[in-house]
Amino acid sequence: MERLILDVDSAGDDILAVLFAAAAPGMKLEGVTTVTGAAGPIEQVTNVVLNTLSLAGRDDIPVAAGAWRPIVGNSKADMEAPVNVEKQLIARYGDRLRTFNPKAPEPRRPADSRHAVDFLIETVLASPGEVTVAATGPMTNLALAILQEPRFARSVKRLLLLGGCFATPGNMTPVSEYNIWADPEAARVVLNAGADAILVPLDVCEDNRAATGMMTRDDLYDLDEAATDNPVAAMITDVFPIYIDIWREFFALMGFPMDDVITVALAIDPDICTMTEPRFVDVVLDGRIARGQTVAYHGRQILPGGGPPATRICSGIDGRRFMRLFKDTIGRYERGSLEA
Repeated sequence: MERLILDVDSAGDDILAVLFAAAAPGMKLEGVTTVTGAAGPIEQVTNVVLNTLSLAGRDDIPVAAGAWRPIVGNSKADMEAPVNVEKQLIARYGDRLRTFNPKAPEPRRPADSRHAVDFLIETVLASPGEVTVAATGPMTNLALAILQEPRFARSVKRLLLLGGCFATPGNMTPVSEYNIWADPEAARVVLNAGADAILVPLDVCEDNRAATGMMTRDDLYDLDEAATDNPVAAMITDVFPIYIDIWREFFALMGFPMDDVITVALAIDPDICTMTEPRFVDVVLDGRIARGQTVAYHGRQILPGGGPPATRICSGIDGRRFMRLFKDTIGRYERGSLEA
C-alpha cells in the first residue's frame, strides 16, 4: 500500500488529483495539504479540497492549510497576471465559466488545526521511508518543511513534483513553468535537498506530443456511459467540459492536461512515464524571463557547480495507459464500489 500526502493549490486538475488519490487501489491518502497558487487565496484552496473530499465520501482524510504566500515571490503585477488571463476568458466564454474555479461554499467540516508544514513533518518523521509526498502546486510547504526539519528530506520515501519544462516552452515565461516560477526559491530548496524525487515537467502533460494523456470529451463520454450512480463521475462530466474547451481553444492543446493526476499516478504506476536517470536539477533565481527556469545537469561541465543527482525527469508518457487508470479509478466511486 502506497502511503501518500498530496500538497495542492486546488486548480482544476488538483481536484481530479484529490479524487484519484482518495480512490486509487493500492494507495492510502494520509492527508492533503494546501498552498496558495493558481486557484487563489489559501482559504479558497483549502475549502475546495474539503468540499472535494466530502463529495468523495472521504471526510476521514485530514486537510491542513499551509503557506498563504511564496517565500519571496515575483512583482505584484506579475503575480496577478493569471487574473488578467481569467478576465480574457470571461470576455470570451461568458456564462460558460460558471463552473471554472467558482468560489467554494463553506465546507461541512473544518481543516486540521495543524499547519501544513507541521502535518508534513509529523507524518513523514513518524514513519521514515514510508510516506511519499506529491506536490502539484508551488513547493512552498515542502521547502519550509525541509528548512525547518533537517531530517525531513532523508525521511520521506519519495517526492513527486509537478513543475518545470525542458523541451516544451514555459507557460509563464518562454522558459519558466508556473509552479516553479510562483516560488522559485522554494523549488530550489526542494530540488537541492537530495531527496529521491521524480519531476513531472510540462513536456509530458502540456505538450501536444503527449496528447493521449489529456482529457477530452470522449473521456467524459466514457465516464458517463460507465456510470449508473456515481456522484464523482457526474460532477466531472458537468464541470470539466469548459476546462477542455479552454485548453483546446485558448491554449491550443488537444484536450485538458492532467498534470496533477499524472504526478499522483506515478506513486502506484511509475511505468506510465519514461524517465531519465537521476540528475541534479537547479532553478534560476535571477532576471525576469529566466526566473524559475529549471536546469538539468546531464553531462560534465567545465565550470564547477551542480549538486546531488537525485531527481529523475519524466520525458515521455504512455497516455492511454494513464487515462485507463484514471477512468477506472473514478469508476470506483460508483455507489457501493469502494466499500466492496
